[in-house]
Amino acid sequence: MKPALRIAIISLVPLTLSGCVNDTASYMIDGDRNHAITLTRSQKWFWSDQVFVSVLAARQPECMGGLEIPEAPGGEAIALHQAPEEYPEPIYILDVAGNHYAISTDSCRVQKFVTAPADLGPVIGSFKTVNGKFQYVAGK
Repeated sequence: MKPALRIAIISLVPLTLSGCVNDTASYMIDGDRNHAITLTRSQKWFWSDQVFVSVLAARQPECMGGLEIPEAPGGEAIALHQAPEEYPEPIYILDVAGNHYAISTDSCRVQKFVTAPADLGPVIGSFKTVNGKFQYVAGK
């Protein structure tokens, strides 16, 4: 391989990584870092507008569990709802681009709803990018 071509290829490698996302934000329940819902976003390719979202429900040291959401829009806020009391255990509902996920910190399980719930409950906050940083922002 010619030195000029090798230098050109090596100089283009960082471009494949630029713009990639890999960040985390948490909603701490009652201000307790051991009782939280944490989202991790990762973008595999800089040209993709899709991200992988990992949702983790934790109530340490009792339990921790989660779910991977393989494709979510990278630029959209992800709303977190406090579900109505009609469920067998207290849950939160995560709205990811119209797909809904039940999050229990009692059993530390995350699962996708087959059909959207009729009542999501009030929005308590959202996970979104603010000033270039992914974070949980409490609702008003």
